[in-house]
Amino acid sequence: MKILMAFSDWTHTEDRKKLNTYGGIGYYRIVKVAEQIKNHEVKVIGKEILHFGDTLEEQWDNLFKEYDVFWTNYFADPNVATACFYHAQKHGKKVVIDIDDNYLDVPQSNLLYERFKEGKKERAFLSTILSFADVITTSTLPLKQRIHSHIKKTQGLDKKVVIIPNYNDIKDWDFIPAEKHTDKIVIGYTGSNSHYDDLRLIMPSMAKLMNKYENVHFELIGSVPKDKVKEYFGGVGFTDSSLNRIGIQPATSIFKDYPKYLASMKWDIGLAPLVDSEFTRSKSHIKWLEYSMYNIPTIASRVYPYFMDIQGKKTIEDGVTGLLVKPNDWFESLEKMVLNKELRERLGKSAYAYIRDNLQYSNTDISKVVNEMLK
Repeated sequence: MKILMAFSDWTHTEDRKKLNTYGGIGYYRIVKVAEQIKNHEVKVIGKEILHFGDTLEEQWDNLFKEYDVFWTNYFADPNVATACFYHAQKHGKKVVIDIDDNYLDVPQSNLLYERFKEGKKERAFLSTILSFADVITTSTLPLKQRIHSHIKKTQGLDKKVVIIPNYNDIKDWDFIPAEKHTDKIVIGYTGSNSHYDDLRLIMPSMAKLMNKYENVHFELIGSVPKDKVKEYFGGVGFTDSSLNRIGIQPATSIFKDYPKYLASMKWDIGLAPLVDSEFTRSKSHIKWLEYSMYNIPTIASRVYPYFMDIQGKKTIEDGVTGLLVKPNDWFESLEKMVLNKELRERLGKSAYAYIRDNLQYSNTDISKVVNEMLK
């Protein structure tokens, strides 16, 4: 079977276009998955530049003449969708669509809310395009259940939705972590700028902690736009002194730059806060995977992606491979970690060892999953 994988992640930024490379979505949802499919011929657009014709019709017709499966991320272009599904059906070939976020329950604070709220064209188009796919792939069980039930309700279809979890590939994180500071404790957070509610959840506790301990610093990668600093940090109790100990670092557009970048951060603690909602319960446990590669212990919300098993494999085990907290317990957990270096080191090392031994792409059988889903 010949499979062609193509994700828009390659062209999402100018840097990626110039260097012909990908971001985090491309890494977790296409590059690593493609590497694990051993019993089929797989090509990834982006790694290779393929030319199928000059017009949209020629491109899709020739693509499905050559390939048995076209695997892509969710897209919202009706012209592309029409050509894609028409020619797939014409040649009797399959289309797989990956969706790694819950666009059906986007909170108002999220940048995507206006595109996917009730009554918007793209929300209707979401269920329509997914209903034409032969298979839908997702990263978590709650997202699978939400997508499946929505399509059944709106389209009357019992659509095949398959979970391909996000795992780790330790060889991509082979960088020596920076030595920690001896005169301060740095708490870190990395994420996109769509996590306003999640960060606001912990800001009162962070303010209380940093006002109490002058050696505590807070660094954020990519999650707070410069023009919204007051919105994130205002009105929750930060003093001028504690605000001066907050650092906002730029994100990396290219995923290949990110592991080394994270390794260079002298973080003592990594945070993974999530409000408990349908939207966040569809997230995955990537922050824990990434922090742990450099023995950074994680404090995470006790919300689905961090405390429930994923296909029989544990995520964070409280007190063993991280700390799990409820909304009102953030300060106590932060303070416990700040005051106990031995705890930080033990949790970080235990998480690294567990992920190394249990949550690697190399010890999963994605080929078997692909065989089953394409029957």
